[in-house]
Amino acid sequence: MKCATHNSEAIGVCAHCGRAVCPDCTKSSAKQLTCSTDCAEALARNEKAMELILQKSLQNANASAFYSYLCSGLSAAGAIGAHFYLQSQFLIWFCAGCSAVFFVSGIRYGRIAQQNPRE
Repeated sequence: MKCATHNSEAIGVCAHCGRAVCPDCTKSSAKQLTCSTDCAEALARNEKAMELILQKSLQNANASAFYSYLCSGLSAAGAIGAHFYLQSQFLIWFCAGCSAVFFVSGIRYGRIAQQNPRE
């Protein structure tokens, strides 16, 4: 493969635009090979954006875990209230089942929130 600029033998391709790159026009960063400073800056911006998206995803998982536990507690309180005040077997079991489902969802979201996205 020939370099897109110098027509000499290429050593790789630009990680951003995909052009063939020779040793003379290489702008290598610590991780990836790029053909220009514009491509290197674009890769850096993309990396920052991806990191922000991953952080926000973990924050959302934490919030979802919290609200799942909250709904679990409220459903359990509803089951207890239905037992003492309404004595409706259907309502008691429905609220207890909802409480269990919310609790399991909270556990799942909590585990997701503790994962390291870069592993």
